[in-house]
Amino acid sequence: MKKQKINNDSVFLHHTGSMFGIGCSAFSKEAITKINSLKNRKDKSGYIVLIPDIEWLKRFNIQIKLGVHRILLQYWPGELSVVLEVTDPRLKHISQNSKVAFRIPTDELLRKYIIKLNQPILSTSVNMSGKEPVQSLDEILAEFENWFDFSILPEYIQSINNLPSTIIEFSNEKLNLIREESIPFSEIKLSYQSPQVLFVCSGNTCRSPIAEYLAKKIITEDDLKLRVTSAGFMADGMQISNNSNRVLALNGIDASDHVSTLMNEENLRESWLVLTMTKKHKNKILQLYPASASKVYTLSEYADSNNDIADPIGKDIEFYKKTFDEINEKVTIIFEKIKGER
Repeated sequence: MKKQKINNDSVFLHHTGSMFGIGCSAFSKEAITKINSLKNRKDKSGYIVLIPDIEWLKRFNIQIKLGVHRILLQYWPGELSVVLEVTDPRLKHISQNSKVAFRIPTDELLRKYIIKLNQPILSTSVNMSGKEPVQSLDEILAEFENWFDFSILPEYIQSINNLPSTIIEFSNEKLNLIREESIPFSEIKLSYQSPQVLFVCSGNTCRSPIAEYLAKKIITEDDLKLRVTSAGFMADGMQISNNSNRVLALNGIDASDHVSTLMNEENLRESWLVLTMTKKHKNKILQLYPASASKVYTLSEYADSNNDIADPIGKDIEFYKKTFDEINEKVTIIFEKIKGER
């Protein structure tokens, strides 16, 4: 690609993490006009504004309620675009009915560029208006290279799924679907109505089941609009450990039907808050899924302390009782904290 002089009105090729796009500073009317001309676009629909962090919404005085905030924490960075009301005049030229679609891209390089630019960027697919998006880099360079002043692309582009983001809108206390693509709307709607908390330990047979069933008890007693589940890194289908089952039973909780679930991208994506038993578990999730950093904490960290929950596997019932008490204390603190956010 030919090197051009880079300025705030430049147009560039980028990769969001799932698709190639043509982009520019969201503040540059000149660059946006150029993109419209290149694509032969006639209106402002289809624009997505990319930001690197949820805190950037405050730059535009965007007010979001708790339920919306949880959805953003759950799916950002990711393939979800959210239409929000914006009164900031800097974005008036790309707003429709005073609303703009925002997203945090999964591509780390692109997020770093936005931070360096210190401006949100406008992103749209590489194609002529009315045509399918072009998702072959070779084809883009062969047919559209003259569109771009420069490119922001990772050295190795992984797992291009060729699916645009799902677009939703919050209006009048309701969640509305604009476009369903990468993420099923039914999943988003369920998460909005009843956010999910995920507890994680090594095998999902000792510590995380205790946390899960204690949380379920609180949710039932307090009639909270929340869901809870647990997972581990070992295997699916293992029974709860005998001593974990015993200590729960001693406290009036039946967990005999529990079987382990393997930690994976799907149950991570479906959860608004992920609580691990140790820092090692947290770091393993972040190593596998670095984009989930905004919603993954250790159990102790979210309860405002810093100790790990030691693995009781192979220990006697007295050790399990101490583990139960430690988890119970922290789960209680956490759910009091969550209830205080309502």
